[in-house]
Amino acid sequence: MAKTAILMPYPELKQEAEAMIARYPRIQPMCVEYVETSMISQRAHDLEMQGCEMIIARGMQARIVRRSVVIPVIEMRASTQELESLVIALAKQTRKTSGSTVRIGIIGFFNMFHSMERFNEAIGVALGIELRIYTATDIEQYPLLVDRAYAEHCQGVIGGTVVGNRAAELGLNYAFLAMGEESMREVMETATRVAYSIDLMRNSRAEMSIMLDNTFSAIMQVDHEGTVLRANKACYQLLGMQSGEVVQRPITDVIEGLDKLSLAAVLQDGREMDLQVVVIQLRSVVINMIPVKVDEHIQGAILTFQEGRQISLMDAQLRQELVQQGYVARYAFKDMVTTSPDYHAVLRQAQRLAKHSQAVLLTGEAGVGKSIIAQCIHSASLRRDHAFVDFDCSVWHPDDIDEKLFGRFSTRKDAELSTVELSRGGTLYIRHPQLMSPETQYKLFQLASGRYIQNSRNEIQEMDVRLIVSTTADLKECLRSGRLREDLYFVLSALRLEVPPLRQRVSDIVPLFTRILEEWSRRYKRNMVLTSAAEAFLKQYSWPGNLDQMNSLCKRLVLLADSRTVSDSVLSRHLSEMTGQTQETESRADVYRDPRAGALMDVLMRNHGNRERTAAELGISKTTLWRRMKEYGIDRRLMYSDLNEAEN
Repeated sequence: MAKTAILMPYPELKQEAEAMIARYPRIQPMCVEYVETSMISQRAHDLEMQGCEMIIARGMQARIVRRSVVIPVIEMRASTQELESLVIALAKQTRKTSGSTVRIGIIGFFNMFHSMERFNEAIGVALGIELRIYTATDIEQYPLLVDRAYAEHCQGVIGGTVVGNRAAELGLNYAFLAMGEESMREVMETATRVAYSIDLMRNSRAEMSIMLDNTFSAIMQVDHEGTVLRANKACYQLLGMQSGEVVQRPITDVIEGLDKLSLAAVLQDGREMDLQVVVIQLRSVVINMIPVKVDEHIQGAILTFQEGRQISLMDAQLRQELVQQGYVARYAFKDMVTTSPDYHAVLRQAQRLAKHSQAVLLTGEAGVGKSIIAQCIHSASLRRDHAFVDFDCSVWHPDDIDEKLFGRFSTRKDAELSTVELSRGGTLYIRHPQLMSPETQYKLFQLASGRYIQNSRNEIQEMDVRLIVSTTADLKECLRSGRLREDLYFVLSALRLEVPPLRQRVSDIVPLFTRILEEWSRRYKRNMVLTSAAEAFLKQYSWPGNLDQMNSLCKRLVLLADSRTVSDSVLSRHLSEMTGQTQETESRADVYRDPRAGALMDVLMRNHGNRERTAAELGISKTTLWRRMKEYGIDRRLMYSDLNEAEN
């Protein structure tokens, strides 16, 4: 049973709740109280601290409670049937002093009542009633909304006490927006379903805790901000700390040597990061970080630890890389299997470039595997015994990129090494260079020629770093629009490789899909088999998200597919559930190949194409928004076409 608090704004509602709650045994009433709105936030917080697992509230109080606690809040609403009865009764009362048609207004927060959009069509015309809805976002708006209803010739209004007081001043008929038995029953039934889910989660957490505490591997969970949520006994033993010293603290404070760039790549970009080496309690420890995603939103990460004994079993060369550098390339050309002529040509050119140290530019759509090619080049070069450092400019704010790459403006001798210094002797792989400021682009241009402009010094130093850069943007367009320096453009474009998308590598699709599906199958110990029809479907699909989409689909199939046999219909259904669109129609993701373009389009459509409101919601300037639209290839005419389709 879920410990539940019922907080009501009127004593009458408290009495109704007390009379009904005994019918719902899954709800364990922690308290049933009448609480004034001014005290509701503090009361909800106190209840949460006392172990309350769910709160039932109404109207403005429900909104305040939702902002004050993290536990579920069930909002009580007046049912449609109760509202209709109330409207009809008020209309009859009003019609005694007015004409045949009566205009009634309902005033309240949007979460106080169910939709009444069809009332005028279904009932109002027949009964001579015109209903208007006035929703508030703050209780102080109530008198103003009553005035508006009066100005729009409403003869009666329905609402709370504040509405009633103002209606009396204006001489309007008024009915109190009460919650009857049906409304109370609806909220209790909803709370019962939520309580059932809470019980399942509680049992699941208890089982998970037992499993974690009885494994010899150290495991830790962090949220999306990098705050430690929990760890098992093995982890506390490894750290030499107690629970109070670890939980609810930033992980970078708990593990001081943890690479912040890698952590950001996991929590912000959703990439798995393997084989990060730190020293804990005078022991070298390998950390693997895996993002936790819910509905494609990153909720946090799971970290697993391997102590020095496991490191000693690794290849000596790899161990040296891990301990000294902490950055490794996981892919080599021997791992790349293809029958596609286009992709084979790219691999052949990449192998030739690996023998040299000049900067390389990798272009192509998001998810085509540019980072894999970069790692292969590093692994085949004379720098393979040194670090491979991956830096994604899109992870960082433009103002922070320069400091991360070229160091802080500090004179301290023990200042943290910059990303460029970490890459010394190895390879620095940079994604999306067009997001850098012009000043940082100039430093990158110098770095491509072996010159390092460190922020903490005035002189230019020599720096032996192999530079590989990748982007999904059209650099020529970036050059024309001023987002990319001319000198950097010509340095990067000299050795350029275009990585083809999956739809141009049809012969590779099934082997790649099979390999990824097998990897997820091994991880979760659930073997999956593709039918011949499924293989044909895979070849015909356009794969707008390329390898990223393929990887997500394989993981989803292993975890969620009802059968171990994957047919074409199973593929189609799961793809539709992932993208939110049927596979017979072209989705916006097919038009805008970069997944970030789809996210930007969603915000634009939500604001009906208004760039000022869109920029404000994203926290950027209108100029930056326009640049991103151009970068992602969002054509204004096509955008408005999408808006018209959404409205129709």
